[in-house]
Amino acid sequence: MTSLVDAHVHLYEFNRKEIEDFISSNMLLVAVAEDYDSSIRNLELRDEFPENVRACVGLHPWNVKQEADALRQLEQINGLLKEADCVGEVGLDLKFTPTTFNLQKQVFQALLDMAVSHSLPLNLHAAGAWSQVFEMLVQRGAKKAIFHWYTGPISLLQEITEKGLYISINASASIQEKSKNIARNTPLHLLLTESDGPYSYRGLNLSPLLIPGLVKLISNLKRIEEGKLTQEIHKNITTLFQKH
Repeated sequence: MTSLVDAHVHLYEFNRKEIEDFISSNMLLVAVAEDYDSSIRNLELRDEFPENVRACVGLHPWNVKQEADALRQLEQINGLLKEADCVGEVGLDLKFTPTTFNLQKQVFQALLDMAVSHSLPLNLHAAGAWSQVFEMLVQRGAKKAIFHWYTGPISLLQEITEKGLYISINASASIQEKSKNIARNTPLHLLLTESDGPYSYRGLNLSPLLIPGLVKLISNLKRIEEGKLTQEIHKNITTLFQKH
């Protein structure tokens, strides 16, 4: 049976039983990090569940606060890249943490270059900074990336997908009309599903357990049979993580 995909989940924040439940439900989980410590935890989870977990390492833009600390963590994260499957959650944020934007750009550029030099995909945060993140990807020559929970303009979505970059639709699409519209407009061969769990959005407790319902929703929006959609999404994530 083709496994479902959660392309962006803070897996280390769930308890042991919850993680085992996700694994037993035949799901591929892309575990994103927020700092060096969570990067290490992701690698441990991947090593424990190699068939079901892909481990990202990175520094979340919300955690970019002091230059000295950021540079120290960048050096630590750089040392993990040979073991990692992915660089993320990384990017820029003008919506929630605009005061550190200049330092965020410095950190993100370094992480971008790390990902490109190791041929690793990026798992991107770009709240309020969709175009800035996209422009930096193009400038630095990044070819493999997921725009997590994309809610930016349709015109930019078209530019992103023309570059062959992936869009992950969040389980919040059940209550967020903007995400439904993004799902309709994302080409099937570049579409992924995600939960961003554990996170509460408008009272909805996001979790990998919501992925089956999300697949059903997208299948209705795109008028494609659920089994076929599941196969296509799994093919997409497999292509993204292929080593070249």
